[in-house]
Amino acid sequence: SVDALERAGLIVGSGPVLVTGATGGVGSVAVGMLAARGYEVVASTGKAASSDWLKSIGASDVIMRDETSAESPKPLERERWAGSVDCVGGSTLAYVLRTLNYGASVAASGLTGGNGLATTVLPFILRGVNLLGIDSVQTPIAIRRAMWTRIATDLRPSWLDTEHAQIIGLAELPVQLDNILAGKMQGRVLVDPNL
Repeated sequence: SVDALERAGLIVGSGPVLVTGATGGVGSVAVGMLAARGYEVVASTGKAASSDWLKSIGASDVIMRDETSAESPKPLERERWAGSVDCVGGSTLAYVLRTLNYGASVAASGLTGGNGLATTVLPFILRGVNLLGIDSVQTPIAIRRAMWTRIATDLRPSWLDTEHAQIIGLAELPVQLDNILAGKMQGRVLVDPNL
């Protein structure tokens, strides 16, 4: 997502970058990557108790999910974001599109907020915003290798060395999935089928 935003023109110093679903695995890594590159990162979460953690991994500010998921009758709102990594979709993605700066982009990779998108063409034709779809399933191996190289170097979040993922076995997966659905998830969980 960060690479796609930069290829679409995002540069350090252009303004705040919003990361939605910031306490999840993809969102938290995006916060760290953007912070490592020098961006001003605003993290959106539904977990007020995670605000300090989000700031410790690189967010300069934290806003609550109810602000970023509120539906609006307005097709455009005040420009706020130089770019966004959206891990949520649904009404959150519609909010992001309404509030992107002129010419800015959102990299969309998630759908925990739903797979629908209620918006108009106005953000696209009046502000020239870009909706960048992020696919991790069919990405060619050459592009994957380039991404892995960047993740190991300039995109590596500084907190990866100290903030470890929770590792679980397959037997623990149902409980962890319930935690995710209940909004009790923070950070990354790796499933090791050998445990």
